[in-house]
Amino acid sequence: MHRVASTLRAGAFLAVLAALASGCAGTADRSSLAPSQSGSPSRADSSQSDLLYIGGKKHIDSYAYPGGSFQERISTKFSAVAMCSDIKGNIFVMAVQDESSSVTGAVYKYAHGGSSPIATLSLPEHQLPVNCSSDPTSGTLAVTSYNSHNFAPQLNVYADASGTPHVHKNEALGAMPQPAYDDSGNLYVTSGGDVGVALPKGASRLVKVTTNVTLGGIAHAQWDGKYFALQSFTVAKHSGEHTLERVYRLDISGTTGKIVGFSRFVDWFVKDPGQSWIAGTTLIATPASYVAFWNYPGGGKSIGVLHPAQPGKAVTVSVGG
Repeated sequence: MHRVASTLRAGAFLAVLAALASGCAGTADRSSLAPSQSGSPSRADSSQSDLLYIGGKKHIDSYAYPGGSFQERISTKFSAVAMCSDIKGNIFVMAVQDESSSVTGAVYKYAHGGSSPIATLSLPEHQLPVNCSSDPTSGTLAVTSYNSHNFAPQLNVYADASGTPHVHKNEALGAMPQPAYDDSGNLYVTSGGDVGVALPKGASRLVKVTTNVTLGGIAHAQWDGKYFALQSFTVAKHSGEHTLERVYRLDISGTTGKIVGFSRFVDWFVKDPGQSWIAGTTLIATPASYVAFWNYPGGGKSIGVLHPAQPGKAVTVSVGG
């Protein structure tokens, strides 16, 4: 697949360190977040700044990025299981809702800085969402899901992020599949192991992709500007809760994928890894009940920690105007 320069907006989140220094020592209420020295945006002008969104059980929190100041809590009737954003700043929330012992799933679209959904995407019958990725070249939205009856995975592709999806199924898709578009509109989906599928730009059928390394379950997949970045761990090194998450960089050529490098992150355990989002040279993750920030692809020790009042697992950064 052709690689082009990243269009992701860079942000090292260094300005948040001073504001969140106390958060490294103990849990901090969200109201304790202070503006960065450079001045973080007020609620009124948040539409012009990037925003960090953290989704959890019946809530979505937003913070100025990289300033770090708390912006808003959006109360919801659903639990956010994953999120992604597009180049226009819209965010898409993969949602699961319990209604009278019945579990339903949907995708809610929010405008950058908005408090209420501006659109709802329905999933095919019995499908519960896993994750999503937006094609930067067309606005098409890829949503992975699984059947609530037999757990069979599938890929749902929404042209213009609207309407009824085109459904793709393939035996190479495993449990909890994770999708990622590159900057040219090629889609890659993987669940781990040594296989995945690709939907090249303009293609109508999935192509099986075999990789040279067997990975553990993929918790998130994203294009980092040069490679597909897969949040996972190596099966050969698996040792229970002491196993650490890694982000593996995957280069795909035709039907073959090659791991060309990986990043190590201190104290990011597989036992409860949460999800991650790459914003330029910063990786943001939601392990346990907090949010951590690392240099990417450098890894190593975290450069900041955020303790929201209520934990969340879904995370994305939305670009402002």
